[in-house]
Amino acid sequence: MKKQQGAGAVFMLVLLALAFSGFFTLLRLMPLYSNDMAIETVFENISNEKQESLTRKRVYDMIEKRFSINGLTDLMEYVEVNGQGSVILVEMEYERRVPLVSNIELVATFKHNIELSE
Repeated sequence: MKKQQGAGAVFMLVLLALAFSGFFTLLRLMPLYSNDMAIETVFENISNEKQESLTRKRVYDMIEKRFSINGLTDLMEYVEVNGQGSVILVEMEYERRVPLVSNIELVATFKHNIELSE
């Protein structure tokens, strides 16, 4: 008869270290993705609103106000509002970096665009 064996102490320590590093990485990335979801919501709400006289300045002000409400004012520099006739194109592409350990960083890139027409 063979004696049953469980996981050794070294294996359990390695497994615990991997679980901790995964959890720590997830905690560092969550704010980036929650901010991105807030931006996506702002863009969806603006595209769903039917406004009579949309201008580039008005759209930019609407986005700026909603970013301010959501605490995203530092990301306004990445918003580009371009107009082509009766079509207004809003584009936003940015990357965020968060330090992980020592000189290792996590980099996330995001891109959003909407097309508004009268």
